[in-house]
Amino acid sequence: MSLYAAPEQAQPLNSATDVASLIRNHLRRRPAPVLPRGDRALLRLAAAIVVLGLAGTGLALFATRPNPDAGTELHPTRVGDVVLAIPANLTGADSDEGRLVGMARLRLDWPSLGPVTPESRQRLLVTLSPPDKVNEPATQLSVYARFLTPTVWSNPGGLVVRGFRKGSPYEGDEFYVSVPDGRGFAARCPVETAQSGLDEPCRVTFRHRGVDVNIRFPRAIVADWQVMIGGVRRSIDRLMR
Repeated sequence: MSLYAAPEQAQPLNSATDVASLIRNHLRRRPAPVLPRGDRALLRLAAAIVVLGLAGTGLALFATRPNPDAGTELHPTRVGDVVLAIPANLTGADSDEGRLVGMARLRLDWPSLGPVTPESRQRLLVTLSPPDKVNEPATQLSVYARFLTPTVWSNPGGLVVRGFRKGSPYEGDEFYVSVPDGRGFAARCPVETAQSGLDEPCRVTFRHRGVDVNIRFPRAIVADWQVMIGGVRRSIDRLMR
């Protein structure tokens, strides 16, 4: 009998689990690789750039966020069956005149149709009200037709103009009508603008998406009626909810 025992033979790996365990144990014993000094500096620089970029983005978003104090706070308003969200800087709510029950009033700069500012030279006063048959184009035209003079003359902007008879309820006004039938635009403007005492003496009323829209505007822009009507319609569309 030999005095030395035979060395114990290694156990064979019987499964994929044994192989995976052996690899994991081997990796645990290996020290983590150390990056060269230059690579560590590049990583720190890249991390700093990412942090600065995120901080810059946050500051930009903070600086450009809507500021309620600047008039961007929305006022929910119901006009008939229509719900609107109107920015405070368009409502003129700083005066009692701007608060109307069941109606809404907008003050728009012309021609930008944005908020009125101290630099605004002209403006539109827009009143939104529930639908009323009196404001339907056919009704308006039939009411005015009884008091119009037979004289007709043309006006820039593709409009025709007629006066009102003396002694009629509209004496001293002129009637600006789009051709051929006045359904696109029919506005009254005083002949003597200065005597009206208003900066926006002309009036036009039409219906748009379930509300009646009345615009008071300067006579000087009557030839731009298509731009005005289209712009006001789009402005109202943006307010509807």
